[in-house]
Amino acid sequence: MQNAQLRDLIAVIETGSVRSAARKLGLAQAAVSKNLSALEKSLGVPLLVRSARGVEPTEAGRIVLRRARVVDAELRHLQEEIERFNGEGQNVITIGLSATAEAMLLSEAVARFRESAPDALISVFGGRSSSTIAALREAKIDFAVGPLPTDQSVSDLNAEQLCSSDVGIFVRADHPAANARNLAALTNYGWLYSVRPQGDPAIVSLMRAHGLPEPKLVAHCDSSSALVDMLLQNDYVALNSVAGLEPLRQRGLLKLLAIDLGLPAAVQFLLTPMMRPLTTSAAALAAEFRRASRRLRR
Repeated sequence: MQNAQLRDLIAVIETGSVRSAARKLGLAQAAVSKNLSALEKSLGVPLLVRSARGVEPTEAGRIVLRRARVVDAELRHLQEEIERFNGEGQNVITIGLSATAEAMLLSEAVARFRESAPDALISVFGGRSSSTIAALREAKIDFAVGPLPTDQSVSDLNAEQLCSSDVGIFVRADHPAANARNLAALTNYGWLYSVRPQGDPAIVSLMRAHGLPEPKLVAHCDSSSALVDMLLQNDYVALNSVAGLEPLRQRGLLKLLAIDLGLPAAVQFLLTPMMRPLTTSAAALAAEFRRASRRLRR
């Protein structure tokens, strides 16, 4: 098994054909086909199958693909670190963030990190914790900050608790229900939410517990910017971490309703691969997320 064979497998699966993969890699089509055949022969199982949609991985191919992406990413990280050691190359750190972590920690962590690494480029990957953790396991991102998933084990990851925030109900400052004191006053409005435990959203359980009609769910927003934009431009109501939207409340754009929900806090964790070391730059950025979270715990 050779690195070039794994590289070509990844390219073929991602592009959907040997021809497209060869074009992407700048190689002859015959060379890519030869590498794929050699890889299948060394493993003793077929990795690819042709379908109406092009070339797709077999079940064994999907297993190899997950590992191949990790190997490919580690080799790229090694090359990038050596280039930076020699004063060359672009310093890129890719991170996965929940909407709450994005709002609570990102700005301060990045600002402090860039004081010592002004030329660094930070790429932010958003989404649900399940997709973020999948990206972390496949080495598509360096580390993640967000809640622990409730539907899968993270025993292969280091999970370090950073901070937590109460959960509250927000509306725009001039919302018709800006003075609401109970959930019953909000039954006619559409709901946005970013805190999503396994099963029904928390607002659904809350409404049921109070004997109220099912809430009108509009959107589950993994992006804090999407949630804020929809909240400010509509008569929607949002169930969100309080700390995540506190800056907008302080500026008078949003209002936190005085309704006691009795919900558990939204806890954010720093998630890193247990068997894969962070690059020097990624470790430095992770340290700034820790520092930003300590300020919130004071």
